[in-house]
Amino acid sequence: MFAYSWAESEDESDESDESQLTTRLTWDDAACHDGQGALTPLFFSDEIPDIELAKAICSTCPLVAPCLRGALARREPAGVWGGQLFADGVVIPRKRKRGRPPKVAAALPSEPAFPMPNRPERVRRLEPPRDPEEERKTA
Repeated sequence: MFAYSWAESEDESDESDESQLTTRLTWDDAACHDGQGALTPLFFSDEIPDIELAKAICSTCPLVAPCLRGALARREPAGVWGGQLFADGVVIPRKRKRGRPPKVAAALPSEPAFPMPNRPERVRRLEPPRDPEEERKTA
């Protein structure tokens, strides 16, 4: 499942983090590694329960930090890596349910979707008829 391998110089820079471990860990020690790839569909599923289960498996893994670093370095296009969900090479906090509107509204079209009726350029106001007696009083 892991195609990432780091150079020895990168491995030595993390020596202080791994100094607490009594043995050297390899990708065979990863919680997601079962030797047959049976968990792979779980880590690349679009279903929210599968994603949460994959994150729970990552939370028990001793290799969560190097897994996440490798996924960020490769800009993984999808899946759960290092306990985080990736989409288009970036970490997203959670998967949104289907059918919800997008976070970013679509751009408004430059032309109206339906034709507008022709409007006259000048609108004539209708006024109530004037009372001639009131005009004499005000004049």
